[in-house]
Amino acid sequence: MEGEKDKETIPKDTILYDRYKIVKVLGAGSFGAVYQAIDLEDPKSETLVSVKEMPKPMIVDHERQADIRATLLHPAIPRIYAYFLIDDRSYLVQEFVHGNDLESIMLEIESFLPEGKVVSWAIEICDVLDYLHNHQLFPTIFRDVKPDNVVLDRRGHIHLIDFGVARVFPPGFFQVYIPDFVHFQQGLNMGTEGYAPPEQHEGIAMPQSDIYALGASMHHLLTKRDPREEEPFTFNEFPVRSLNPNVSADLEHILNKALEHDMDARFPSVSEMKTALMNLVKRT
Repeated sequence: MEGEKDKETIPKDTILYDRYKIVKVLGAGSFGAVYQAIDLEDPKSETLVSVKEMPKPMIVDHERQADIRATLLHPAIPRIYAYFLIDDRSYLVQEFVHGNDLESIMLEIESFLPEGKVVSWAIEICDVLDYLHNHQLFPTIFRDVKPDNVVLDRRGHIHLIDFGVARVFPPGFFQVYIPDFVHFQQGLNMGTEGYAPPEQHEGIAMPQSDIYALGASMHHLLTKRDPREEEPFTFNEFPVRSLNPNVSADLEHILNKALEHDMDARFPSVSEMKTALMNLVKRT
């Protein structure tokens, strides 16, 4: 989806790194831009990629994303192809996903999104989060689940994008908590205000943190109440059915559990949240 050009963007047909030919701007802001480009090393010049441009200091972030995602093989996670520097800008090249993010899809319609559609997306998000949380070598907390970080492709499948604040933990960290690794839980005040759970604001990230953010994202998609514009951690004051009476009581119960302020009161794993959502589908 083409965004507002808040900064001077790279002209169409510019070739970066002697390889990537700019097709168009996908989005731009004060810190950088995202482009659609053609990989000229494809003999037929048919391979499209996404090129994220950021200030030079972000090369560290780009390197970290590339290191994380080089080990991740999941159809919902776009592959990283390259990262490089040009003058004072850094660039991250990744697989291009044909589609729109969930927030854009929500805003394109006047009515509420159907419950079944949102639930089906959430089940797929649970799948990829479960893969990340239980990766054998590099268990990962995404830390920034939100509708505009989830893209729906042309086949109707979701893709989790932007691993900029994802955090990798030691193998087995979430299965057997090791106090000596407490430093891995420090300085993690990351995520997006409104979607990020209370513990993330205190420098803690666990699998239940992504569960909260998924619940917040579903609440937003079902009600159009943007949590970024509201007082944080107030979902309990606005149960989903109070804003959208079309939502079932069973789904409201699932979301209330996912959005508990106390991390231990939420689903203990995304696989259990997925099971609850699958059971809901079976009952409808």
